[in-house]
Amino acid sequence: MKFILALAAALMAASAPAWAAPTHARPATAAKPKAFAPHVALPKDVAPTRFDIRITPDAANLQFSGHETVALTVRSPTDRIQLNAADIAFKKVTLFDLPSPAAAGSVASQPMHARTPRTSLDKEQQTATFIFDHPLAPGRYTLALDYTGVIYEQASGLFALDYTGEAGKKQRALFTQFENSDARRFIPSWDEPGVKAVYALSVVAPAAQMAVSNMPEIDSKPLAGGLSVTRFADTPKMSSYLLFFALGDFERIHKQVGKTDVGVIVRKGKAAQAQFALDAAAEILPFYNDYFGTPYPLPKLDFIAGPGQSQFFAAMENWGAIYYFDYALLIDPKLSTEADRQNVYVDIAHEMAHQWFGDLVTMAWWDDLWLNEGFASWMENKTTDHFHPEWKIWLQTKAGEQGAMRTDARNGSHPVITPIHDVFAAANAFDSITYEKGHSVIHMLEDYVGPDVFRAGVRNYIARHAYANTVTDDLWTEIDKVSPKKITAIAHDFTLQAGVPLITIDRGADGVRLSQSRFGVDAVSKTPRSWRAPVTVGGLGQPWRTVVSATSSAIKAAPAAATPLVNAGQIGYFRSRYSPQLETRIVAAFPTLAAEDQLGLVYDSRALGEAGYAPLTDFLVVARQAQDAQEPVVLQALINQLDAVDDNYKGLPAQAAFRAFARARLAPAFARLGWDAKPGESDNTALVRRTLLSTLGKFDDPAVIVEAQRRFSGLLANPDSLRGAARLTVLRIVASHADAATWDQLHTLAQKSTESTDRSRLYSYLGASHDPALAEKALELSLTKEPPPTDAPNLISGVSGVFPDKAYDFAIAHRAQVDAMVEPTSRTNFFAGLASGSLSPDIVSKLNAFAETVPASARPSITRTIATITYRQDIIKNRLPEVDRWLAAHPG
Repeated sequence: MKFILALAAALMAASAPAWAAPTHARPATAAKPKAFAPHVALPKDVAPTRFDIRITPDAANLQFSGHETVALTVRSPTDRIQLNAADIAFKKVTLFDLPSPAAAGSVASQPMHARTPRTSLDKEQQTATFIFDHPLAPGRYTLALDYTGVIYEQASGLFALDYTGEAGKKQRALFTQFENSDARRFIPSWDEPGVKAVYALSVVAPAAQMAVSNMPEIDSKPLAGGLSVTRFADTPKMSSYLLFFALGDFERIHKQVGKTDVGVIVRKGKAAQAQFALDAAAEILPFYNDYFGTPYPLPKLDFIAGPGQSQFFAAMENWGAIYYFDYALLIDPKLSTEADRQNVYVDIAHEMAHQWFGDLVTMAWWDDLWLNEGFASWMENKTTDHFHPEWKIWLQTKAGEQGAMRTDARNGSHPVITPIHDVFAAANAFDSITYEKGHSVIHMLEDYVGPDVFRAGVRNYIARHAYANTVTDDLWTEIDKVSPKKITAIAHDFTLQAGVPLITIDRGADGVRLSQSRFGVDAVSKTPRSWRAPVTVGGLGQPWRTVVSATSSAIKAAPAAATPLVNAGQIGYFRSRYSPQLETRIVAAFPTLAAEDQLGLVYDSRALGEAGYAPLTDFLVVARQAQDAQEPVVLQALINQLDAVDDNYKGLPAQAAFRAFARARLAPAFARLGWDAKPGESDNTALVRRTLLSTLGKFDDPAVIVEAQRRFSGLLANPDSLRGAARLTVLRIVASHADAATWDQLHTLAQKSTESTDRSRLYSYLGASHDPALAEKALELSLTKEPPPTDAPNLISGVSGVFPDKAYDFAIAHRAQVDAMVEPTSRTNFFAGLASGSLSPDIVSKLNAFAETVPASARPSITRTIATITYRQDIIKNRLPEVDRWLAAHPG
């Protein structure tokens, strides 16, 4: 699944003394993993092997009926069968003693003996228990179920998405979304990743519509009333959350890639927008077949596009039928940006990687979710860099890694491999630790053992565990078998404990010395720990590669005038801190550093400064060096870091002085890049131009605002006058500075837009105005039927970016209505995210009160939000005054 990061970027918390000495407390090192406490799961005495499912959707009335027969094995005597079911009404339940296949591969149609159990439903635990008068003996049985279910209007279970079709016709399409645990809303099932079975799906639906599932259609027969029944081939043995179904007025473009029929399925009229995705998938598939050493095993691989959006995910890796929202798959030449093209390619690479890591080999339980998501995130970058090195994707991913480090350095973080008590807690694991820290750790480990050795271990892992379930140590075992350098101990340190190492370099009589402590921003995150961290130091001749822990420092002879560079290449997952003398040297050398190491200085100087490990003014010094950076990714990082510091000045008198400093740093780039694309410029240059202009608009640059308003007037007069990134940049700047008349003009554009992605963006812009009256208007609009159900939450999110307290209070006051807009597993995260930008003194007490209303398993996101707010308050109190003094003493 391609996860969407939190609405508000998480900041680090609390402070530490500047240039503090490494702690002398004995740090903990990650121990060999032990079994976590038992999680809540279904009994193991009954196991399914096959599901035969027949679904009849009633899209107009948002309901469906189902008939299901389950071939199962009773392993030990029991008087009950328990499975998962949510919002399911059972009409008939029958158990047959022995299957008697009527056709090859099908479940019994003429069983020997029938039993009718009593049904008990547990709505809270989402289970159905079928209780029999007498115990069932071990053996094979067939369970037959007739039931009805709900079609939702948000992306959970079987859901409907409405859109404007060809010739302005209002239409509805159906799709499914089951991760992490919503297959139970579609089929009564053993809805756990460690339970694999074969699925055979049939669908009764209008004959004029296209039905799609994981496997190819093998039969379609007409029925009365313009209906038909479509039957799909059996799936391989797989987990329930990977099952997929879609129905609508679709068309498919495709090409044969080796033995695989690769296709993109879109609503009619969108085929041209699917070509980029099809070409990307056809390019990537042979690369993956070779890398993993196991060819993609299904006969077809479809990519399905749907309108709208989710607050939780962009795409889902259903085996053989990957679902995407339009914006993550389709490219519209008029509306899409260079960023859209890159994101689509990366999203395709991510979900295709899951066809091996996640689908073919699946984690045994949600504890090891990162085996799916961390590896898919790493593979998306490796693959994108292979085919598009000009995008410099490894540089771009450092921004996401910083988000993970900020989360990981404060209260509320968790290990990469983390105990998940029940499926309801699993939603908390879809976060930057699992995705961004996960892929960063993998990148570091691959670099440590070498890419060829790492690949050999991955190939062996896939081959050994195909169609089965694993835990993380199964992977480390396979890599250690082929690697001269063993990684299990290092991997345990980085995956079994939360936190960020801090590698400090200073100069002594014997040369340069590396030591390790823990980077943290509050009391919880400063508890001593140790990591065996691979470290590369440049600037001393040949790269110095060593492993440093809290109990084992490293020393290397070096000339007195040397300028050592810690984490050369920036592949290590840690913060780097220099002694004051070495800091001065490395900052002076900034223009000569490689782009990745320039990024390291930009990111670390702000992080260390805000947390109190160094003066925050060190970041301002680095910013002056970085303002002339020619690499677009470095310039983009500088812009984003200045923007983040500016957020802490919100409402403070000194914000004007900081913004003057920030605009001065961005002036050289603006003079070079301007408003309009230059012939032959790189995609990344276009990306940074959009960020630059948007940020200057946020910083109230008068010339930028006036020009954006001029171009907006031109857009209203001639809709073709602006396209792609230029159009979105203007819309964003104008929206944030909108008056009532401009807001109404933007509203009209949103109402008239027939493109799903464009409409979603336009509605979100309505929440961006700095006018509190217009913010109220946007919030009220979110509760009407005007915005599509999946777009309405983004209006509230947009307001939270400017008025977080207003958005949060509104959402709480209308909680039932807002809950209905958001997928059940995303609700707590959504509400907490609205408040994350707040500086209000009473917001923490409000969040604590909110926490009391949600299950304990859903509260970690609230803890993280409170840590973010507390840390920002600490920065404002303890760090900004020194910045103010520095700015006064260093004008310009």
